[in-house]
Amino acid sequence: MYKTIISFFVLAGLFACNSNRNNQAANNGKNVSEAPEKEVYIPAFNRDSAFSFLKKQCDFGPRVPNTAAHKATAGYLAGELKRFGARVIEQDANLIAYNGTVLKAKNIIGVFYPEKTDRVIFFAHWDSRPFADNDANPANHRQPVMGANDGASGVAVLLEIARQLQQHEPETGIDIVFLDAEDYGTPSFESSNKQDTWCLGAQYWGRNPHYTIKPEYGILLDMVGGRNPVFKMDEVSLRMAPDVLSKVWAAASGLGYGDFFQNKQGGAITDDHLYINALTGIPTIDIIDFSNERGFPETWHTVNDTPENIDLHTLEMVGKTVMKVIYSE
Repeated sequence: MYKTIISFFVLAGLFACNSNRNNQAANNGKNVSEAPEKEVYIPAFNRDSAFSFLKKQCDFGPRVPNTAAHKATAGYLAGELKRFGARVIEQDANLIAYNGTVLKAKNIIGVFYPEKTDRVIFFAHWDSRPFADNDANPANHRQPVMGANDGASGVAVLLEIARQLQQHEPETGIDIVFLDAEDYGTPSFESSNKQDTWCLGAQYWGRNPHYTIKPEYGILLDMVGGRNPVFKMDEVSLRMAPDVLSKVWAAASGLGYGDFFQNKQGGAITDDHLYINALTGIPTIDIIDFSNERGFPETWHTVNDTPENIDLHTLEMVGKTVMKVIYSE
């Protein structure tokens, strides 16, 4: 996942306007009657269970397309979604990589409560990068990445949520999409004239969406298991889905995670949500560990992206935030 970084200085007033309106209402409090907040039941998010899902993916090895580990992981993910009560759809596609390699890719989709007409959709990529081209040691650049954080963490959080969905029916229908071939983009040590070499599974899904009822909005989870995360508001999310960002960041703040889900712009990145927004029009945000000052986590695209460097508190924080959003609808 290249996630191109672009400096920008726009959209700064977007959430400030909402804040000003809220302050104005507060100043006129005697004329404003507020309905009591609806009390909702939010199931507990089990971070140990989530980590077990993460560890299981890594036990197969790097999930690079066209490998035995990739094939085995696909079967595991589809099986887990079925076990948790989802109607499972497997999208098989031959996708062309930056160098002409044909990738035997598979998007794995779980549809929960298909009879519900109000729906929300969640995404994470399940493949891992074939090149550790951000590693400090150039000798590792052609080694595959385990992808414990960069891929497996988002999938693990969504699998734990899927487990809860089976036990506690939400008001809305939920679709979970595990996207493939996100991380097979052009490596830093090669060049390519091919455009859009990243997020190939998302591009395929965007042109071939599975749904008959279009989801109201979407949330992408990417690198949501690292230590000391910084979740800022990326440019694509701000531009394409500001209301969704506001909803999710407010949920995180209400849970006491405001120091991590920062109400700040985080720069522009190319991730799966870019193509989801562009191709389907579903307003979709990205919860991703990235800041302009630090960049991506230090394990990003290195051989050190392993389960030993996962923080269970981060998995729990993101999982509880997403669960609050789901069960508050």
